[in-house]
Amino acid sequence: MHLLLFFDRACCLRAVRRSIADRDLACRKQECKSRGRLYRFLAGRTNGLVNSPTSQSGIRSELPPSTMTGWYAVTMLCIALLVSYTDRLIINLVVDPIRADLSLTDVEVSLLQGAGFAIIFALAGLPSGRLADAVNRRNLIVAGVLLWSVATVACGLAGDFWSFFGARLAVGMGEATLVPAASSLIIDFFSPRRRGAALGVFSLGATFGAGGALLIGGMLLRGIEAGRFASLPLMSELAPWRQVMILVALPGFALLPLLLSIPEPVRQNRSGLLPLSEVLRRLMANNGTVLRVCMVKGVLAIGDHGLFAWMPTLLQRVYGMSAMEVGGLLVLAVSVSGASASVLGGALSDWFARRWGVPTRVVLLLGCYLMTIVGATMVFLAETGHQAALALGLWAFGSIGGYVIGHVVMQESVPSEMRATTIALSLTFIGLIGIGLGPTMVPLVALHGFGGEAALQPAMGTVSLVAALLAFVVIWPPIRVGIAVLRTRPNATGQDG
Repeated sequence: MHLLLFFDRACCLRAVRRSIADRDLACRKQECKSRGRLYRFLAGRTNGLVNSPTSQSGIRSELPPSTMTGWYAVTMLCIALLVSYTDRLIINLVVDPIRADLSLTDVEVSLLQGAGFAIIFALAGLPSGRLADAVNRRNLIVAGVLLWSVATVACGLAGDFWSFFGARLAVGMGEATLVPAASSLIIDFFSPRRRGAALGVFSLGATFGAGGALLIGGMLLRGIEAGRFASLPLMSELAPWRQVMILVALPGFALLPLLLSIPEPVRQNRSGLLPLSEVLRRLMANNGTVLRVCMVKGVLAIGDHGLFAWMPTLLQRVYGMSAMEVGGLLVLAVSVSGASASVLGGALSDWFARRWGVPTRVVLLLGCYLMTIVGATMVFLAETGHQAALALGLWAFGSIGGYVIGHVVMQESVPSEMRATTIALSLTFIGLIGIGLGPTMVPLVALHGFGGEAALQPAMGTVSLVAALLAFVVIWPPIRVGIAVLRTRPNATGQDG
């Protein structure tokens, strides 16, 4: 009897142990599945294939995407870029309410505008670029849009400087994924003869986002003051600037399913990531053209972000304009000039490449950066708010045109397996040098160079003019080479590249 009881207990114990072991094994399998989902989403795996468009049956398609598919992708990515710039720059329209609500100084506000975004934007840029060269680019973009949209909502709920600063870091991390991955996608969607135009249309998102942030923000503020959003949950309990931050984040969430409808094209070169030593060698090739374009984007971004960050405040403080007036005026000045520069810059660079060869694209940067010098000088001379806005429009034409042309120059100068990395490097320069220094340099120059924070206009002119002159010096060697090519074959037909 005792033997039977002992045997029965032993069997029960083994059954319990087996049940626990089976449960642990199931948990481990579920954990592995959960860990794998994110990787498979980013890697874009379907039926064992990575980075390859597939049909519903999972069969890999080697056919190039249609032109219609390419332009659909460009449109969706352009909208994503517009949303990113709106979420990034909306803070510039509500500087004074944020400053008063959170008891901040102009320097602290500039850190939220610049360094709070730029630090992580720059640090995450290169890893994002390397990742975009290895995984499913569309899915990486979707993850980034989701992150920065959530973070923008967090900005609207921030209770002090440090919580706001942390939310801006998250915005920068999300937005760092977009341009490298999107640029690489667009290059694979189009032939060389259309890449400049396609990247120019994509860049319209930045143009309309920069101006649209001010216009949309002004319209939202007017709607908030009229009580149009009071019926939304918790909105009536929040300050107007907080409501604006939350409302501008909503389009990002709506955009996610549209981005997921973009197919992932077959990469033109699937040899894998290049080692960093080879990446550095190619950056330094051809008189360091690619590296210089990356550097000059960062230098010119000092003026970009110094002007864009403080122009709304200048027009409101000095020239007495309302937020709605500022939004309408600046969206007209920046969007018209920037859109023209994006389209003309891309199309003209394609024409140069077809007629005289790819190396001559860079010559167009000469005219672009001369235009920024004219715009910066006019900031000094402006006597009315409309003249200041016109000066910003001239600057935007040269700066955005140079950005688009430089974008194409970089993409044409490197192999496909390092295109996203190259764009990410330029964004790192923009983040560390331009966004990090531009907004903060203006109040510092005003305070220490012109006697007080009230001297915004001369400080903005000084910062932007120095940036434009320095950019001209950095980019001159590749421009000189391009001019030499033009002189040696003035009537050449050129190649598509």
